[in-house]
Amino acid sequence: MRFLNIHHARETIGRLVSAVDEQPPPTAADLPAAYRSVVSALRPLPVEGEGIRLSFSDSEWGDYLIENRTFENIFEGLENTAADLRERWKRDFSVALLHTRDLVPDLGALVDLVVTDVVMFSSTNKGGGTGSTLPGLVSMSPGEEWRPHDYAESLVHETVHLNVFLADMVYRLYTRPAKDLEADEFRVVSAVKFGQMRPLDKAFHSAVVAPPLMLMQHLRGETELVDKFRHSIRECTDGLLGKLDLFTPYGQGMVRELAAFAETIDFDLVVRSISGQEFAHYELPVAA
Repeated sequence: MRFLNIHHARETIGRLVSAVDEQPPPTAADLPAAYRSVVSALRPLPVEGEGIRLSFSDSEWGDYLIENRTFENIFEGLENTAADLRERWKRDFSVALLHTRDLVPDLGALVDLVVTDVVMFSSTNKGGGTGSTLPGLVSMSPGEEWRPHDYAESLVHETVHLNVFLADMVYRLYTRPAKDLEADEFRVVSAVKFGQMRPLDKAFHSAVVAPPLMLMQHLRGETELVDKFRHSIRECTDGLLGKLDLFTPYGQGMVRELAAFAETIDFDLVVRSISGQEFAHYELPVAA
């Protein structure tokens, strides 16, 4: 599943940087800075500094997201975040980053590479959000009972979305515009919103986040997500396989990789997908 692969993410980002800057791909050492430079050019607010910058609803990013009703579902019951809660969230978030790097090092490396900013909100609806037009940015509304591993799973969830958005920029996933994929005839059951029919791209995104989250819980000795998603991810990928003509050759490869996992629930496959060189390179078709 190359959408999880750290080596493939580096190759993809190198190609994105090269296309935007019209220069040869950056070296491995220059890649993180080059990515942040390109991200700054592609979204309304630039990347500031190194690492993942954490902010809250009264930050510049918070103001932008609220004013533009971005991630509107997260903003229901929006409140100011008290100072003591901000400090707790900062501590838990820092521990979550360490937890991810320790649990699956290359998954932690993917988070560190792809995510540049996290904006936290106090609101009724808990969870995270990302957008295809806001590379590097994650919105998050932590739950009252969240522990560091919950932050880690939410962050990985959103990282995978961002990584797939980057792949779509570079290789294209679909043969039709996203708006067309909302038509009823192109809908597929979601892998995470059980029984709900979703637009093709959203159903696909629901499937790509399931394997790494299932792996993280599996490595912690939890079975909740594995038990929940075992049937639904198979149902989702069966639906995606039935609509392969709506995917580009690159997208079709991703769907088939997902379907192979859904059939076996093989966590060794997920680990290889994150770190293995077999998922690293994608041969771009020669221009006609």
